[in-house]
Amino acid sequence: MTLRATPLKGSAAEAQLYLREESMRQSFEAFLLASRRLHEVCRPLLEEYGLGAAHHRILFFVGSHEHITPTRLLERLGVTKQSLGRALNDLKQEGLLEQEKDAFDRRRKPLHLTSKGRDVEAKLFAQIREALSFSYRQVDGHGVESFRHVLRGIMQFGSYESST
Repeated sequence: MTLRATPLKGSAAEAQLYLREESMRQSFEAFLLASRRLHEVCRPLLEEYGLGAAHHRILFFVGSHEHITPTRLLERLGVTKQSLGRALNDLKQEGLLEQEKDAFDRRRKPLHLTSKGRDVEAKLFAQIREALSFSYRQVDGHGVESFRHVLRGIMQFGSYESST
């Protein structure tokens, strides 16, 4: 795949060039390939621990959002309760994740990483951080903020609302 770098300019006519079919297809292809690459850099470590992509996403969200509930995790991941339940059970059995009843609301069962879980999540995120740092060094701060702005727009499209 060849991505053509188009200089950012201020005119509305130039902005419309990004909305053309070819440009959109190039962007989506880049998004898919980047996502695959981020998974690939983590794959050896995931295999070492007998984990898959679903486990990785759960470890990340629980590690990033202390005491997240399974309901909120379902919303973030967009998976079925059954799929989430299976992956959560795997992580609990591996000693990476714990779930407790909330002291104030017994219906809530927040999740948190164990010491081992924090260690595994930190190792996995170090791989992601390295890839993102490499990419961020290719652009200036405006480019990084523009990238985040586009991602927020995608997350907000349709029914998903980002809280970040």
